[in-house]
Amino acid sequence: MQNDKPFTGHGWVALILLVALLLDGTLTQVFAQWVMTPAVTGVPQLTLIALLMITLQLPDEAYIVAIAGVVGLVFDSFYTGMLGVHMLLWPLLVYVVRQIEPLVPRTALYVGSVVIIGLTAYLAAYYFVSRFLGSTTATPIDLIAHHIGPGLGINLVLFALSYAPLTHLLARLKPESHA
Repeated sequence: MQNDKPFTGHGWVALILLVALLLDGTLTQVFAQWVMTPAVTGVPQLTLIALLMITLQLPDEAYIVAIAGVVGLVFDSFYTGMLGVHMLLWPLLVYVVRQIEPLVPRTALYVGSVVIIGLTAYLAAYYFVSRFLGSTTATPIDLIAHHIGPGLGINLVLFALSYAPLTHLLARLKPESHA
């Protein structure tokens, strides 16, 4: 019988997500004049990209759904006016990605596809929650043309820039099996 070494990198995962959370705010401030105009709004989602990559690259992280909830709450506390929305949406998205994780090859193309689909689902769900709570009056066409499109463009660039370093870092966190 093979014994697997348990995953012990929970602190590193939290640190990676904290850095991604801080970079989200920094990137938003630095690039706001170009990506947040009256015509288009493209919001960097580096924290969500990191969450999805951690979910795919570290399947042994047993607490990733709970970590996603805590990070979502912290994100809501710092960056949004609706407390609890990210705390609900991020763990739900991470849970869904965790269910399909065994089917996803670990290549940049497949991981990127899951990230883009996850970001699209998140942006759509965030829109419907905002619409339900009455904090937006945008139509679905406005959402797609002015928010999802530019947001996916920015986040695709962020994914391309962060894929190799984050994959390398997460590979070092994987527990090694022993007999």
